[in-house]
Amino acid sequence: MIQHAIFSIPNRRTGYTTDDNARALIAAIMEFERTQSRSILRLASTYLSFIHYAQTPNGRFHNFMAYDQVWLDDQGSEDCFGRSLWACGYALAADLHPNIKKVAKELFDRATPWIPVTLSLRARAYMAMGCYYYLKYMPENDKIREMLAVLADSMCRDFEHTSGPDWAWFEDVLTYSNGMMPRALFFAYQILQDEKYLRVAAESLDFLTSVCIVDDVLHPIGCNGWYFRNRERAWYDQQPVDPMCHTLAYLAAYDTTGKKEYLRLAKISFDWFFGRNSVGEPLYDPVTGGCSDALSPQGRNLNEGAESTVCCLLAQLSMQPYLDKLMEFDCGQ
Repeated sequence: MIQHAIFSIPNRRTGYTTDDNARALIAAIMEFERTQSRSILRLASTYLSFIHYAQTPNGRFHNFMAYDQVWLDDQGSEDCFGRSLWACGYALAADLHPNIKKVAKELFDRATPWIPVTLSLRARAYMAMGCYYYLKYMPENDKIREMLAVLADSMCRDFEHTSGPDWAWFEDVLTYSNGMMPRALFFAYQILQDEKYLRVAAESLDFLTSVCIVDDVLHPIGCNGWYFRNRERAWYDQQPVDPMCHTLAYLAAYDTTGKKEYLRLAKISFDWFFGRNSVGEPLYDPVTGGCSDALSPQGRNLNEGAESTVCCLLAQLSMQPYLDKLMEFDCGQ
């Protein structure tokens, strides 16, 4: 999985990242579960093999690799660590060959000593999702259950410390991948049944909705300045990782609560990729199968990198099982 592209052509000079291969592993597994394609299963094995190679002897993960397969860092970011556990947990919970699941479990288990000392908010959300999927595979594992509770509790503490009447969030700024925090807490509630997790998940997601969905169009937080509390928000550039995170968060909210509105909001978020956005321009290219890297006031960035393309694919694969339900809701109105 090459990191960046020149238009739709992989730019091998940019090498690889564990981040991209972790997300690609999840997408490949989702597609394999849908199609049972052996070629897709081989892709999943390739991405998992990359994550295995990225893990350091102490259980952390490298992130950046040059095209000549030389690691460019001593260890990756905390977000990279969290995404790796999310992917390994997802592999554990999936209906895959036992050999694949064994490798995923070994990687996850080797990394667990670092979970309590990983502080990044998003990393904690990713790790919580990894624990959720791990517990889908081994619900009797009290150690992972305790880790999930610790992660969810810490996120709730952040929320209670920071939120106020006009700002229901975990920190004083909205940046990237915002939907993953509510999603992680919906997942934690599904496993642990702590009403606090459900309350914070719903309040934070409803706040995010009030900021980012205007007139039934998703406006993700722009990366050129973000949105700091009591300041003007940035509207551009919008990046595909955020509509993906919104889509997955609303689907988790729907699965947890059964509220139709969340499914409608998931579809609005998903449609961002296909032109239901502030510029009215689709970012998904059906010819190349790629997705543009960003949306600016002038239109889409023509490069189709790994993160953008895989995030679009994850959103599509996640929405697929809900399309019939959406049609039922539409017909019932």
